[in-house]
Amino acid sequence: MPKVAYILPLYDENTDTHLYYNYELVRYAAVKLDIFVVIEKAVGNVNLNAPFLVQKKEKGLLRFLELYSMVKKLRKQGYDNFYVHYSYYGALAALFAGGKVFYWSRGMLWLFKRGFFEERVLRYIMKRVTLVTGPEALAREYIKYYGVKKYVVLSNWVDTERFRPRENKASTKRWFAVEPDTKVVLFAHHLSERKGADLIAKIATGINYPKLVFFVIGDGPYRANLEEEAKTLPLRIFGGVPNKDMAPYYQAADVFLMPSREEGSPHVILDALSAGTPFVASDVGGVREIVPPDFDDFLCNPEDVECFGHGITKLLSDQELSARLAGEGLEFVKNFNRDLGVAEFVNLFK
Repeated sequence: MPKVAYILPLYDENTDTHLYYNYELVRYAAVKLDIFVVIEKAVGNVNLNAPFLVQKKEKGLLRFLELYSMVKKLRKQGYDNFYVHYSYYGALAALFAGGKVFYWSRGMLWLFKRGFFEERVLRYIMKRVTLVTGPEALAREYIKYYGVKKYVVLSNWVDTERFRPRENKASTKRWFAVEPDTKVVLFAHHLSERKGADLIAKIATGINYPKLVFFVIGDGPYRANLEEEAKTLPLRIFGGVPNKDMAPYYQAADVFLMPSREEGSPHVILDALSAGTPFVASDVGGVREIVPPDFDDFLCNPEDVECFGHGITKLLSDQELSARLAGEGLEFVKNFNRDLGVAEFVNLFK
């Protein structure tokens, strides 16, 4: 059985981020792999179907040295494969210890500035690891910007059972004290300009629909602005919601909105497809490679507020179109189900 050390920057069962998928991945893959998890920071109890260590040092050089010591011990125990999720410290520690390093990264990192030292570290890592990314279009961008020499495309995946549509959307809306004939547009992401949170109010302002509410899920630097904008617009701000509790929000929504300026292959799109919820989204990163062809008309250039508003209005007004797209999405998303995602991950090490 292949031995894999999995390095996580954070363990928190109540996280409202995509990190929750990593915990599920470990729990399912541990049946087929000898996985040992190294956690840089843990919040609450750790519930994994695998042995683990949590580092105690949290800052600077001491943090790196402790992590390196953990990795060295695992190397001596025969763990030659290191799967690192986004952690610079983890990747460096594994590289210095001499293991084979798989480094997961899907963001469009070249769009955002880093300090001189941090940028040098990132470039050092990218040229020496096997990058785990996807889709293929995004991998080519990493090669262009960072000189990546080795990479594998690994699909994002979704628990289609957890997000499956409920038979009665109206009853799901009642959980949120929303009248059955009120239309719900859902935004679920980090509340930052990077994810288009500053565009939500502009989009809502341009939509003339009789009974409409925007559910805004997430936290971040733009939350205070949204709370102010919600005083005059139909925005309902929920704050951060644990990923494990997100299914009812997708199941209650009539349309999902993702106006991001930067994405890789976003889990939120797969979540929406699994819930039978059509969407209007930014045409960025690898989004086109994880959506059905008939959704092309609902992909917009970032900043194109009119396009987002038009797409939402069309989906809300044309129930036949919305139902057809929902059905196509449910069929298409089977290509990204959990079993396939876990199998791809396990095959990395065989």
